[in-house]
Amino acid sequence: MSNPAAKDDAGIAAWKDKRAAIAAADAAARQQPPPIAKTPTAPAAVEEPKSPAMVFLQSVPADDAPKLPEAAQPQRRLKDPQNWLLFGSIVILPVLLVAAYLMFVATPLYEARSVIAITKTGNSGSGVQAGLLGGLEKPSNLQEVFRADTYINSQALMDSLEEEIGLVTELSGEAIDPIRRLRTIPVLSVSKRMQFDRFVESSVDVQSGLLTLFVRADSHEQAILVSEAVLRNAESQVSRLGQMLFDKRQSHAADMRNVAETQVQDAQTALVALQMKYQDVDPKNRVENIYARIKELEDEAYRIDNDIQKAQIAGVGDNRQTEKLIALAAHISAQIDKERAQLVSPDGISPTPLNNMLMEYERAALNLELAREAVRSAIATQAEANREAALNRSIFQVVVPPSTAQAALYPRIPATLAFTLIVCLALFGAVVTLRSGRS
Repeated sequence: MSNPAAKDDAGIAAWKDKRAAIAAADAAARQQPPPIAKTPTAPAAVEEPKSPAMVFLQSVPADDAPKLPEAAQPQRRLKDPQNWLLFGSIVILPVLLVAAYLMFVATPLYEARSVIAITKTGNSGSGVQAGLLGGLEKPSNLQEVFRADTYINSQALMDSLEEEIGLVTELSGEAIDPIRRLRTIPVLSVSKRMQFDRFVESSVDVQSGLLTLFVRADSHEQAILVSEAVLRNAESQVSRLGQMLFDKRQSHAADMRNVAETQVQDAQTALVALQMKYQDVDPKNRVENIYARIKELEDEAYRIDNDIQKAQIAGVGDNRQTEKLIALAAHISAQIDKERAQLVSPDGISPTPLNNMLMEYERAALNLELAREAVRSAIATQAEANREAALNRSIFQVVVPPSTAQAALYPRIPATLAFTLIVCLALFGAVVTLRSGRS
């Protein structure tokens, strides 16, 4: 590739040579005597003589005039003292101030990391499913893990840590540098709770169901102490939630059992009252006896009716024995009607017919049986709730105990300085472009 600066220098030199040649030609034209004018024989337009310099200037193309190369304009901008002043105030000075703050003012923070698992005793024996679909399934304990994560990032944990070890007061005091310390800014609607994740933070891995806790403090011991306090409060909260769920299920099962037992008592009372009212322990026995008596009478009437038919066929239907059989058949028929009337007509003991009495008794007995069945179901439900609560109780396990690195992880000086430099350079470029566009 050819050098643009060399081309520009060659163009300027060529332009200077042409100017020198024009000047020499103009000087030679001045030294020559003026031409003798001749009288024209015919009228014609008089044409003014042109000097060699003018001829040479007209022969030079307009494009050969020297121009200032565009590449030289940014160099001229950089040589501008105002741009250097802007560069120092927008780029160098902020970077130096940030570097001084990070190295001499910012509080070194040590980070303690710990990994937590929340499991259930009922899932301890379940194996991990193999294959692609098995790997895509989410763990069954994600609800408990997200509950613990929500509690770690809540105001309730802040209040507990403040009450136990005075953490919020310490993070809001002189022990932390002015930028990172906790503070409330009412004008910007900023609270200490919104800044608490600078020092206590958690994240959930949805694939493994593990919760990672990050705690940052100004010393190794403080980071471990705060981590243990957070783990202790989170475990207490998880256990409390599990116990609340267990108590609610137990209370619901106990209420169902109490209601069922009350129904049994009411049904038993209603049945006893019915027996006392009709002076009969079980009307069903009376009804069964009446039907059995009716059947016996019907069988006897059928037998006598056969004997009467035989006597009539034998031609002895008018004798005394046959008349006795006919009278006996009529008496048995009257007994059958009387027995049937006892089922639908009230007797002297109770004004309620026996069939209605039986229906009331059967209804009362059915209510008693249903109430007893409800009691049995409530007892089974209560036992099942106890078993499931024992199997599904959440267990808070610290997989990796809190530990810190040897060196402070915050502030991250190289990354912060690089970010500051990039932002300042971008701002400087925008300001210079804006100034050049206005000029």
